[in-house]
Amino acid sequence: MAFTVFPAIDLLDGKVVRLKQGRYDEAKVYSDDPTDAAQRFEAEGAAWLHVVDLNGAKSGEPQNAQTIAAICRSVRCAVQLGGGLRSLIAIERAFNWGVRRVVLGTVAIRQPLFVCEAVKRFGADRFAVAVDVREGKVAVQGWTETEALSPLEIGKRLRDAGVCRFVYTDTVRDGTLTAPNTEAVAQFAEATQAQVIASGGIVTVEHVRQLKALEPLGVIGCIIGRALYEGTLTLREALDIARSG
Repeated sequence: MAFTVFPAIDLLDGKVVRLKQGRYDEAKVYSDDPTDAAQRFEAEGAAWLHVVDLNGAKSGEPQNAQTIAAICRSVRCAVQLGGGLRSLIAIERAFNWGVRRVVLGTVAIRQPLFVCEAVKRFGADRFAVAVDVREGKVAVQGWTETEALSPLEIGKRLRDAGVCRFVYTDTVRDGTLTAPNTEAVAQFAEATQAQVIASGGIVTVEHVRQLKALEPLGVIGCIIGRALYEGTLTLREALDIARSG
């Protein structure tokens, strides 16, 4: 899989928002029309979109179903969805909406056997597991709680359970326009020997270049959110780096 840039569309009450370090009380609204944002990213060259149902992440089940289905209908590019997908029924519904890949978070961390069951039913390529790290611990339940095991321990355990792809997010840097934690991403990729999509803190073209340099370790892409909405980086610039040799 070629290095892929995933523009992020985070949904809260049907609107496109960005949170700072996962704090819901600091949500900044960028658009009232998620389908317009999706179509704009596709027009700029996106092959994938990373959509997150923030209401679902907090409540435990999808809350923006109509909006997500509308996004899938409005574009031809692939949609990767996370947030509140904690049952086989919820996952199947997401695929029926047109979602290409589901990102499992809390349920995968707390119930590894569930991941095995989901992969067996739908196929390993339809899944990624979110490892959201806050100060060395894995955050769950919409980043409101943390687990005792370290990210590397959880990553290795899930890799042994058959997970082949992770989304690694440094939650302290997420939405802060600072810099990605490339060292932690590299360490996680090396430890798990899995495909890793990096997220959190990407601001500039150079940050994308730094993450692409980790491709030999298994880093297959990056998720960019606030930087695209604030204009510190354009999607076309990021895609040019992703496609470079």
